[in-house]
Amino acid sequence: MRVVVGIDDTDSHGGGCTTYVGYVLAREALRRWGPGAFRDFPRLIRLNPNVPFKTRGNAAVALDLEVPEGDVEEVWRLALEVVKQYARREGKTDPGVAMAVGEVPERAKLLYRMALTQVVSLSAAERAGVRTWGGRGKIGAVAAVGAELPKSTFELLAYRSGERAPMPRQLVEAMEALTFPFTFHNLDEDRVLIQPRGPDPVYYGIRGLTPHHLLYALRLLEAWGFKPSGWVIYRTNQAVDAHLELGVFFDEPLPYSFYRVRGIVAEARRVRGRHLIGKLDNGVVFVAYRHLGRLASELERCVGCDVILYGGLKPRRGGLYLYVERAYILGRYVKVKTRCPYCGGSLESLGRGRGWACRRCGMVFRTAAVKWLYDTSARRLLLPRPGEWRHLLKPPEIDASIANFFTPRDVEWIG
Repeated sequence: MRVVVGIDDTDSHGGGCTTYVGYVLAREALRRWGPGAFRDFPRLIRLNPNVPFKTRGNAAVALDLEVPEGDVEEVWRLALEVVKQYARREGKTDPGVAMAVGEVPERAKLLYRMALTQVVSLSAAERAGVRTWGGRGKIGAVAAVGAELPKSTFELLAYRSGERAPMPRQLVEAMEALTFPFTFHNLDEDRVLIQPRGPDPVYYGIRGLTPHHLLYALRLLEAWGFKPSGWVIYRTNQAVDAHLELGVFFDEPLPYSFYRVRGIVAEARRVRGRHLIGKLDNGVVFVAYRHLGRLASELERCVGCDVILYGGLKPRRGGLYLYVERAYILGRYVKVKTRCPYCGGSLESLGRGRGWACRRCGMVFRTAAVKWLYDTSARRLLLPRPGEWRHLLKPPEIDASIANFFTPRDVEWIG
């Protein structure tokens, strides 16, 4: 019997990690039912990062299992046991568990698509046609159960039992030189991205396209003394633009939703802290933080550009502000003077209110006509610096289609 069980919201700002709870659950399921029970890798599902009640990265986890029909209740009991034992109940933490038996209901799949870009209500999760337990975490748990991954990547998450030894940049550079592009998002100039800085149990996390390259990177780091107490490889919706390809978008801007809008940049200026604030011709106000790097500086010079902006909508000063996470510049409107209609010569001003004269034939005109040209030479994609990428954002050099060829039976995936 197929059983898909999801977990969410077991961490807090003070510690804990939902992926670690998923690791413990996967380890227990492996011990009780063996590797043949896993229909796929454990899944790490990233959801809308703009919701105000998230704890950190807004990630949920799920296991897709095949167990004897008489053991379905045992899966449910095991999930509740693990969550109750390992969840950090403090602050905004409100754990939830969900389980689908047999085929995953379409309502759960739709809720996943909604949760990629919108704020989803608790009642919607409770009506999704799956079994649920807990509090607000039921929303992410149901979304993880309903998640479909037509494109996916992998992440190897290694856990620690003691202090987190800082990893030298040179070692990560060597690892990337040997594995890129099959591992990615490892460095941002001098900053090591695979190690978190918070109090959670994660030692390091390596993202990649194949589990084999992740295992190679793990062994390399272990050889240099960075040996974790345990690790797991998750299949994820990270780095594939799942929110853009599968997410639900509304024309009406809604608070805390992921939003995309097209318009002409009417104004852009730096404000306190050197952050950029601007406005499109349709009235949408946008913000680009200074630390996004080139994205903010390019938008500052982009008045008159035709752009598509992507980001999260947040209430501010009585309105909604779009906090930009990426931008497409489609073109720029450029104002040019027309030439002499008689000879084609250029026109020069005769002074304020005196008109224009053709340099070639001397014909005088009362006014010089102006026309607007649409220049597409400025067309380009603007992304933040790698250290500011959100989990769902697809790096331009990554082709994640290769990841769907692997199953847990192809390779060791937990340790």
